[in-house]
Amino acid sequence: MEEKTYNNAAGIPCPVCKKGIIKLSLGNFLFDNKFICPYCNTKFDINKSHCGAILEKLQDLYNANKEMERLTKQSL
Repeated sequence: MEEKTYNNAAGIPCPVCKKGIIKLSLGNFLFDNKFICPYCNTKFDINKSHCGAILEKLQDLYNANKEMERLTKQSL
């Protein structure tokens, strides 16, 4: 069984080659619309036009995480 780590960006298996893992961090998902399989170089476009409510919540989470990182660095 593969051990799950939380330090790396999550990913999804490439639906084309089934070998590459397309990494998606929260920031990548929010701010990028195109992703590339690192194994077969297939390009994927993400249509987020119907995801308004969840994108707002994810943006809040992203901003809170960035603020936490800033405060952590400030306290060091």
